[in-house]
Amino acid sequence: MTQTEWKIQLKIDSAQDIALIVMMRAQEYFSFEASELMTRRLVVHEAVMNALKYGGEAVLTAFGNREKMQVEIRQKNQIVFPVDLSPFRGTSLIRKYTRETEISTDKRTLILRFY
Repeated sequence: MTQTEWKIQLKIDSAQDIALIVMMRAQEYFSFEASELMTRRLVVHEAVMNALKYGGEAVLTAFGNREKMQVEIRQKNQIVFPVDLSPFRGTSLIRKYTRETEISTDKRTLILRFY
C-alpha cells in the first residue's frame, strides 16, 4: 500500500463490535457505497468471529487510504481454513467479498485486502 492515511489496532474481544469500529474509522477517509460498506463489515465480522472462536488471543490491525484497505488479524493459534467451503459459511463469505485473502507463513495472521 502506497500511503497509509488511517490505522487502528484493537485487541479482539466479544464485548465490542470490532467490524463496526473498523468500518467507522475507514469511513472517515473514504465514502463507501452502502453495499460495499455492508460486505466489508460482514467480512471483518466473520474473520473476527473465527478468531474469537478458534484463535485464542487475537489483535486486529486495519489501515488504509482512499483507495485501499487492509485488515490483519494476528492470533495465538494457527489459522485453518476448512477445505469444504459451504456457500454461506464465514470462510466462504470472507473469500467471496475480499479482493485478496492471505495467511502469513507462520499461519497466525489472516490478511484481508480490499480495493
